[in-house]
Amino acid sequence: MVRDISVRSGNQTSCGGIAKIVVDAEVAAGFEFVDGRAPGDRWTWPDDELIEWCLAAVRRGVHAGWVAAGSPPIRIVLRRMLVHPVDSNEHHNEAAGRMAVAEAVHRLGVGAS
Repeated sequence: MVRDISVRSGNQTSCGGIAKIVVDAEVAAGFEFVDGRAPGDRWTWPDDELIEWCLAAVRRGVHAGWVAAGSPPIRIVLRRMLVHPVDSNEHHNEAAGRMAVAEAVHRLGVGAS
């Protein structure tokens, strides 16, 4: 298991949005994405609709990253996700998901042969 894989896409000062996520990863029987965020995370703006929008984008990015990596048997657990009404950006959330999978695959050594 690899803990605390932290990735960031975008830049908070550039008006283009930003995404930051932290995930844990482990080898699994197949692919799994789990929302394991703690309630009341300080990174999360208290807006359920915005949270779900960001989470959906991260999930799409994680799945796309998994496919791009050759569909390795991996479990990704989302631990933290930046949610902000101004800074959150769909494109960057998807990119962060892809980046997290790429780093997890690298650290776990489970990429396609």
